[in-house]
Amino acid sequence: SLSFAAGIVASLVLLGLVSGLLGRIYGQIPGLIPTVVAVLALLMGLNLLGLLKLPLPAGPDPEIWRRRVPAPLAPIAAGLAFGLAATPCTTPVLAVLLAWMAQNGKPLVGMLLLTSFGAGQVVPLLLAGTAAASLPGLLSLRRLGQWVPPISGVVLVTTGALTLVANWR
Repeated sequence: SLSFAAGIVASLVLLGLVSGLLGRIYGQIPGLIPTVVAVLALLMGLNLLGLLKLPLPAGPDPEIWRRRVPAPLAPIAAGLAFGLAATPCTTPVLAVLLAWMAQNGKPLVGMLLLTSFGAGQVVPLLLAGTAAASLPGLLSLRRLGQWVPPISGVVLVTTGALTLVANWR
């Protein structure tokens, strides 16, 4: 479980670094990036709310990685693939985070933020992996989890709309 979780966090840290570095390149067009980030936040928020259906990428196939990587490294490789693919629930939030990091243009901040995002993403996996006997108790938390996408959608739509309004001045 820990190796798989480490792979997920590592993939997100790398995405944060790349976004921050790209932000330095694209930061030469200051008005465009905030508008793109705001529109992306609106689209992803509407997708989470179910008002706009967007086909999100599935990402790399973890099974292919597992076959091509030595057995001791397979959990890390599968975690890397899982982290890159993300889940449909986290893709909208991850896309907005990556866009914001590109806008910010600070690779170390991007790495730190996505390390935190990744840690939050893997804690439930670690709990489930190490406490499989208490799985019925963990499943009772699913009722709370159903509210995460709509709340995230409202936050993304609000943030995107406010950013667009602020940039129209």
